[in-house]
Amino acid sequence: MKHFVIGKGRLGKTVLNSLNRIGEGIVDDVIDADIVWIVIPDSAIKDKVKEIEKDLSDKHILVHCSGFFPASILRNSKTERLVSLHPAFSFSNPLDFFPENIFWAYQGDSALFNYFSSLVSKWKGTAKYISEKQKAFYHIACVFASNFPVVSLLIAEKLFEESGIEFSDVKKGLVTPVCEKIKGDVRLSDILTGPAKRKDMETILKEIEVLKPFDKDLSLIYQLLSDFVLKNL
Repeated sequence: MKHFVIGKGRLGKTVLNSLNRIGEGIVDDVIDADIVWIVIPDSAIKDKVKEIEKDLSDKHILVHCSGFFPASILRNSKTERLVSLHPAFSFSNPLDFFPENIFWAYQGDSALFNYFSSLVSKWKGTAKYISEKQKAFYHIACVFASNFPVVSLLIAEKLFEESGIEFSDVKKGLVTPVCEKIKGDVRLSDILTGPAKRKDMETILKEIEVLKPFDKDLSLIYQLLSDFVLKNL
């Protein structure tokens, strides 16, 4: 297969580098490609498809790497061979090759799954086919798994500052052990501690009241997260 990659950002460059590393053919334009990768911001994908539509034919395979949007966002009048392939990994800079053990969510043309699964295997990753409906939940889960833990730590840093303590003073003893447990073969529910896990309603309610005059949004976040634990664990 011959590939053309549109997008020179962190992921786009990594896709191009990784295709090169496994010996895939790279071409310089849409017309000569079998597979056109559109690795650009989500909001620009539809317009890019319209832009290149004149150069497409029914032989072309279009691929985007958006986590949330389905393959159907690539819909056009020339080809129905549409794929969404999203890596569950956070790219802070372009890489020469994809790290091992990345999970890839595949959605789109089922007839092409085996090809792309094989491609991902060459990148030492694993691909799984999911439906269009499942894809939205998948990406929201990615946000909770990779982004919101950092947000929680930023909130903690702010509250530690209010208590007169440096976050760096508690990070090794409080945060690092939790991260190590998550890396191990331990159920997440078994790692959790705290007042909500203990069903300590008195403490929860008092801490919500402490937060209200300080920051109403943080008070609500604390309440909602506590409610989730109380209802589900």
